[in-house]
Amino acid sequence: MRKLKVGHERLPGIGDVFETASASGLTVTVVAHRSGRRHLAVGEPDDDQALVTVALTRTEATALATLLTGAQIELITTPRA
Repeated sequence: MRKLKVGHERLPGIGDVFETASASGLTVTVVAHRSGRRHLAVGEPDDDQALVTVALTRTEATALATLLTGAQIELITTPRA
């Protein structure tokens, strides 16, 4: 497993921004707000405009991180109405 290189920059009054490159060459950026909110963006390396952005609450970010790490969780499936 290769070490993932992650860039980090403090955003005064906001929080922190983390940036890394995926194996496919896309840039993945996470803005971690001091409030706990997270913004996730995916884009081309030299493009200021993201292909997609997602705003996540603290709870949503934690759930997504759990899924991405492969942690053991209990899935509760609810039937659709």
